[in-house]
Amino acid sequence: MSKNPYYGKNSRGKNLTVRILTKIISFLAKIIYRPTYHNLQYIPLAESYMLFSNHHSILDPVLIHLGMPKYVYWVAKMELFRNPILRFFLNKIEVISLNRDKVDLTAMRQIIGHLKSGNIVGLFPQGKRVDRNNIESIIPQAGVASICTRYHTTILPCYSSGPYRVFRKNHFYFGAPFCLNPNFNNLKKSEKNQDLVIEIVRQCYKIADIPYFTNREFANDSR
Repeated sequence: MSKNPYYGKNSRGKNLTVRILTKIISFLAKIIYRPTYHNLQYIPLAESYMLFSNHHSILDPVLIHLGMPKYVYWVAKMELFRNPILRFFLNKIEVISLNRDKVDLTAMRQIIGHLKSGNIVGLFPQGKRVDRNNIESIIPQAGVASICTRYHTTILPCYSSGPYRVFRKNHFYFGAPFCLNPNFNNLKKSEKNQDLVIEIVRQCYKIADIPYFTNREFANDSR
């Protein structure tokens, strides 16, 4: 069983649907997936931040969320909201819908609003589930880097192990928080943001000593 002191407790104060769902999912997850969390000392407790992680399973946001000290407002692709039943539950748990085909100003405003309110925003910058043996096949989306640099947002990297095994411990590792260097130079803003978001993902894989675009060099502000 997880020894995480926050496990399944971050829905306090949320609506009844969220509290019930959290209790049910927490109970089932402890039995079936036994999530185990490492490096909890890295999790900021008194500030807003963005939580970034690698992504290889639909269970990633659920199992990561259960181990966080505060409620996480996840960002998900808008395609998931097309199913009316799924849309009902996603809206209840306040998931942020993101259109990945263009600059989604509505999603950006929601993310910024949460950060200004002291909340946690969770996001998988690769945008889709990525095979563990081919992690460089998907280039992460650059847009979120502009928020991180403009608002000097604290970033908490996370690495989730996988594939998940039932009735066995499944591990989640947090890395040291950092901020992107807003003065990082490149020829174009789009290229700068692309390089910076790759650095975010690189920091997630670095927790598990997995190389990711190691031919690139970046600068970040450690915290």
